[in-house]
Amino acid sequence: MIMFEKKMETEKVETIIGSGVKLEGTFVASGNVIVRGEVQGSLETKGDLRVEQGALVVAEVKAGNAYIAGIVKGNISVDEKLSLDKQAKIEGDIRCKSLLVEEGAEINGRCTMSGSKKEEVFEEEEEEE
Repeated sequence: MIMFEKKMETEKVETIIGSGVKLEGTFVASGNVIVRGEVQGSLETKGDLRVEQGALVVAEVKAGNAYIAGIVKGNISVDEKLSLDKQAKIEGDIRCKSLLVEEGAEINGRCTMSGSKKEEVFEEEEEEE
């Protein structure tokens, strides 16, 4: 298991999107978020994000830190550390400062590790195409 998963204590979690929940639209939070169900649209938190095994996120994702064990289809922008569990499947571009990938995780997209803003990185890539 990745250390980040163990650090997020339940009492410090602001929102849990349960396994039977499907959320569509724009979701914005300031605290820690756990996704066990499905999110479509956009998902943003200034806190920590945890996408658990069995969860599906079809969205643009922004977070302070993130741990992913489920499926994410969309670009991911993390201010600090992104941890990918061996079960994680990512279809989209990643931007973060630090990346931890367990053997078995799948990434289909570009990865940028720097302090640059997401918008700058993706705008440059669009101009090249």
